[in-house]
Amino acid sequence: MSDKPRIATGLGKAELHRILVRGHDLTEELVGKITFSDMAYLMLAGKMPTDGQRRMVDALLTILVEHGMVSSVISARLTYHTAPESIQAAVAASILGAGSVHLGSSEWCARMLQQALPPGIHNADLNAVAAAVAKDYDERKQRIPGIGHRTHAEGDPRAARLFQIARETEVYGRYCELLQKVTQAAEARRGRSLPVNVTGAIAAVASDLGLPWQLSKTFALVGRTLGAMAHIGEEIRNPMAGQIDAAIKSALVYELDEKEKK
Repeated sequence: MSDKPRIATGLGKAELHRILVRGHDLTEELVGKITFSDMAYLMLAGKMPTDGQRRMVDALLTILVEHGMVSSVISARLTYHTAPESIQAAVAASILGAGSVHLGSSEWCARMLQQALPPGIHNADLNAVAAAVAKDYDERKQRIPGIGHRTHAEGDPRAARLFQIARETEVYGRYCELLQKVTQAAEARRGRSLPVNVTGAIAAVASDLGLPWQLSKTFALVGRTLGAMAHIGEEIRNPMAGQIDAAIKSALVYELDEKEKK
């Protein structure tokens, strides 16, 4: 019996005359024959999507590509401005900030949903589960990930569109329904509107697609990578990083806090 360690992967393998990806010949079966959304689902779920799943994944990959001059793309522009020879560093600067405040809350929302309603349990009372989630976050004085939005305080149009597509493609399931009920329970407890935001919708849809909660951030990262590349492209053609830098310097006030003055 050999003591040689066995390292197994089901993702890909490069051979002399072919590349295997999830059991498919890359150049003969995939390239030119499937979409990027097909490829995304194949890589994440291990199988080709149905027509409905393809459309849903395409929407998830598209929905977060662009949201204006937000901090993540400003980071990309400023990094490219100082290191134009390292475009990958500028992209990395953009997505490194995908966390609980921007982009990354889909991960924590998906974890919340899947822990509250573990895969395999199908007869749970969703109203009771949602009420328990809202109460738990209230008692811990924590924000519920996936609901509420500073810009779209009256409702995030991106979340509404994702849920619409989820219904049309029959992806909409118990996690999408649970998040809607969590929103209702939280609004009742806090007395104000807390609509589902886009990352919450992504979390719920990804969960209904059968993905583990840790992978729900995939769509934010892939989409915003494209967005960062577009902002870098605009920076190349129409530079504004110098103006951003100048605006910061013109607004900067130097003052010591009280502890430093002593």
